Amino acid sequence: MKFRFSHFEFDCEALILTNNGKVFSLNEKPAKLLALLLTNAEHIHSKDEILEAVWPGREVTNQVVFQSIGHLRALFGDDAIKTFSRKGYQWQLPLSEVTDDEVKHEAPPIAETSNQTQSDASSSNSPEPVPVDDIATGTSKPAWPLAAATLLGLLAGAYFFV
Repeated sequence: MKFRFSHFEFDCEALILTNNGKVFSLNEKPAKLLALLLTNAEHIHSKDEILEAVWPGREVTNQVVFQSIGHLRALFGDDAIKTFSRKGYQWQLPLSEVTDDEVKHEAPPIAETSNQTQSDASSSNSPEPVPVDDIATGTSKPAWPLAAATLLGLLAGAYFFV
């Protein structure tokens, strides 16, 4: 299934996010969470349901759900996902399903590349990650603060889990 919201499109099977036709890198777990939220947008998804769908059979802390929700909110805005206290999370942005006919008439999206060398470009088929603020606002702030905060959260979760 493929969904359109705002100026984004997301392919839930291939886990590919596009913004105005340009492919953007999205990590696997937030992409799986986004697919879950979009495919059943009218449902409120509990943390346990999310953990089972996105991290099946793995023992992880609730912190990973908070981090993934935070990552998606950074991409799509705080209003994209609503938190229901003690119940879970639900997708809020207007959403439409992209039909097969629409997909056939569209040109395939072209991934943006930066100043990669020819050898780098040929060795990697995936698009280069784009800073989160580039996707949401068009500004060019560095992505390292989000990456550092995510790493810190994962380390803290691992410390308490062990």
